[in-house]
Amino acid sequence: MFNHARTLLLNVSGSNNPGPTYLGEELIPSGYAELPLNSSLQTVRQHIFGADPDRGMLNYRAYQLLSLIEKTELQSFVLELDSRITYELGGKRDFALHSTWEPEITQISGTLDDIITVTGTPARPDYTGKLYYQFEVDVLGPTTIQIRRQTPPTKTENLTLALSSGLSEGFDLYYAGYRAYVNTINPGASWRVSGYLRPQVDLTEIVKAMESAGDPVLTELFGTKSIEPWSTFRNLWYDSHDLAYRLGAVVLALIYRTDEERTNPHG
Repeated sequence: MFNHARTLLLNVSGSNNPGPTYLGEELIPSGYAELPLNSSLQTVRQHIFGADPDRGMLNYRAYQLLSLIEKTELQSFVLELDSRITYELGGKRDFALHSTWEPEITQISGTLDDIITVTGTPARPDYTGKLYYQFEVDVLGPTTIQIRRQTPPTKTENLTLALSSGLSEGFDLYYAGYRAYVNTINPGASWRVSGYLRPQVDLTEIVKAMESAGDPVLTELFGTKSIEPWSTFRNLWYDSHDLAYRLGAVVLALIYRTDEERTNPHG
């Protein structure tokens, strides 16, 4: 059992399954294939999920937005597509935990005395859509350390390593906002640093981005014909002053346009 609206909102192939322990993961039909969308709908998705979102961002925003819709009468449009609600709303277990958003450090090799420390303020992932990060940090020799970002955008750099008062200078964990320090020059010491960057953009910013999108994006999203559900979505977007209804109209229009591509791929 799967909810069709959520499946359409994510629009990722069911065969691309990261497993049930992945951040915010819910059921998607294994036979669902990602649908090609026109440039206007891609623009809408980028305003919602970021330029090139990973699965974590898709899951996070879907949870946020479907929870918003569930609190309004617009939930009837979700249920009209599929009455089966298989995803969890409300106090989502992993999104609500502070530990979810903290860097996780795993020692790969070395001794118990070899320590890496991570500090700093996490970067905003909203515009790229990349929540998950993973680095490997290796001491290559008594004066060299290698930092490898293993998740897109990947990057590898070798830096000169020197200790002062038992601690190295700080080095960047690229695009994550964090810096790290090591206390050792023992060749072979190695760590993995991984985690998720929590989205920081307020939902009002998504509405503002959609307002600036203009035509033809909005016209292609809402259409111009006086037929349902498009009349309702269009009227809520242009006439309502309530964020939940305006943003809900955008999300539902995106879902229903994606469903049109499934049922009538040639328009």
